[in-house]
Amino acid sequence: MPGHLEKRGKNTWKIVIELGRDPETKKRKRLVRTFKGPKREAEIELAKLISEYEKGLLLDTKITFGEYLKKWLEDYPKVKRLSPTTVRRYSQIINLRVIPKLGAIPLEKLRPIHLQTFYKELMDCSRLDGKKGSLSQASLIYHHRVIHKALDTAVKQQLIPYNIADSVELPKIQKEFITYNPDDEIDNTQAVKVLDEQQVNYMLEKARETPYYALLFLAVRTGMRRGELLALRWKDIDEKNKIIKVRQTLGYTPERGIFFKAPKTKKSVRNIDVSDDVIKVLKNHRRQQHEKKLLLGPNYNDYNLVFCQDNGLPMHPDTISSWFPEFLERIGLPRLNFHCLRHTHASLLLKAGVDVKIISERLGHSSVRITYDIYSHLMPGMQRTAAEKLEQLLS
Repeated sequence: MPGHLEKRGKNTWKIVIELGRDPETKKRKRLVRTFKGPKREAEIELAKLISEYEKGLLLDTKITFGEYLKKWLEDYPKVKRLSPTTVRRYSQIINLRVIPKLGAIPLEKLRPIHLQTFYKELMDCSRLDGKKGSLSQASLIYHHRVIHKALDTAVKQQLIPYNIADSVELPKIQKEFITYNPDDEIDNTQAVKVLDEQQVNYMLEKARETPYYALLFLAVRTGMRRGELLALRWKDIDEKNKIIKVRQTLGYTPERGIFFKAPKTKKSVRNIDVSDDVIKVLKNHRRQQHEKKLLLGPNYNDYNLVFCQDNGLPMHPDTISSWFPEFLERIGLPRLNFHCLRHTHASLLLKAGVDVKIISERLGHSSVRITYDIYSHLMPGMQRTAAEKLEQLLS
């Protein structure tokens, strides 16, 4: 691969690497860099750039944003370390959303106005998962984070001078915690909904008639994520000390199928204290599971899972996600998703006066700040209660 130096001034050099001709336009392609320093160092930099380009570590500055994103998704080391579910979501966002709108723009000519217009149009797009409703503000910010990470790499590779995503302002997520009232109009795209104490007890009573009573009971009492619950093993339950150990989670992608993986973050690996009632429900659930195991005999697949299919195989995560909203609607409650039980757990603890740090630890959030950001709407009422308790104490 030919390359040469062109003197631009005192100790300033233009590094030029010839990349051949574009197969479509037939125009000559070049990779150009500016270097400041002695000629010997410029020659070393030239050799380094040629080597990096040949290894695929350096890209042509004339490439389009779409070409760069595909290369980034394929080669970026941090992307390779992400979970299959996250990589799949990155790929969907890039290939189905970003590239069709912004992919033809040359990377070096991408400007904040392009992203600003893209985000504005994105708010009217339908969801990638096929569910009803438009894109939420949380999803919009997720799109922005993916683009920002990709452009950060482009800056480090000296393809662009700075990250133009830093100059784009996004609307803040406005979250509101509400309990269901049939007389209220609910904005499904903005409200994070929780059940109150009466609704939780009513739901669990009705759930006794279903195969998922123990799963719902544990979700409300622990706030565990869906994947954490479906990956829970009997050996992760310390009945004597009344502790549940979160050590793995269950994931699914169409390409890979169902698989087990490490929890979401380091803080997600945690121990959760539970009550006697939780242990009692789990013991009864294990007794029922053992009966099914005896009936199937050698046809039972023993993964030591607490929640699984009748034959012992891991449960598809969409099974409970599809069933739960229909179950709530059938018993006269709103169609909420399964994740609302995690929010419900946190909201009930806040109402009971539990410290936010403890709640954050139970939920496995990577920082207390995340817990504050998600549940801050519930805290003004908690502060009033604290002020009243202080007055009672001092009186």
